Amino acid sequence: MAIQKVLRLVQITRAFLADLASKRDLIFSLSVRNFKSAYFGSLFGMTWVIVEPLIYVFLLWFFFTKAIKFQPPEGYPYVPWLMTAMALWNFISLTLASSASTFRSHAFLLKRPEFNMSLLPVVNILTGLYIHGIFLVILVAILLLSGIPFTLYWFQAGYYLLATAILLLGVAWIAASLSLFIKDVTNIIGIIIQIGFWTSPIFWSLNTFPANFRVLLQLNPLSYVMEGYRKSFLYAQPFWNDPIGFAYFWSFTLIVLLIGVVTYKTLRPHFGDVV
Repeated sequence: MAIQKVLRLVQITRAFLADLASKRDLIFSLSVRNFKSAYFGSLFGMTWVIVEPLIYVFLLWFFFTKAIKFQPPEGYPYVPWLMTAMALWNFISLTLASSASTFRSHAFLLKRPEFNMSLLPVVNILTGLYIHGIFLVILVAILLLSGIPFTLYWFQAGYYLLATAILLLGVAWIAASLSLFIKDVTNIIGIIIQIGFWTSPIFWSLNTFPANFRVLLQLNPLSYVMEGYRKSFLYAQPFWNDPIGFAYFWSFTLIVLLIGVVTYKTLRPHFGDVV
């Protein structure tokens, strides 16, 4: 029975990837359309998306370095240390915030039975990646100006970014499907974003907490990818040095993906009734 479920999951994954490849042009055009409508419809447009996190960086830098004299591990400058995690968090928060409305905002595609609605969260993730690309350029400039040299480990950040996107895909299937029937999902996502900001190692280090409490914080799967970004850009550490974190993150992510698939498959036949 378990083997049949695994084989069924493999079949669903292969079908999803094949559909993703066959509709890549449409997915790309939809992501560009989303990007333009979200960030080029106001006077300052995309400026707000970039300026707001940078203001956060400045405030956190001032508070933690000037007020409480916090120093990052191994003496790294606080701004590049903070910006490394903040860049990834900005991608996560933007993608999560828009995930609940993914299906509703593309309701016109319900009239196209040949289009697989489960691909829409990929459009949402791609839209977030465009902004993240800009932040990566800013991050690289900050790292180099701070005297942190380039290493090949910088490319390892791609693995952590892919891991983050896969986790967000599962969450988006759940949130986007449920939000069509339960409007409170949007508010719940907002609360999750707030909790995630304060419980993820963005502006503090896991090493500053006692061992017992640190284990609880590491239950947050975002701790794995946040620290992974720092391992890539700052610490020059390979991802395979943390096999426990690797196993926990991917176990958690696969469970979320499975729940997302079941939620979407169960509710998909009823989308037309509520949209």
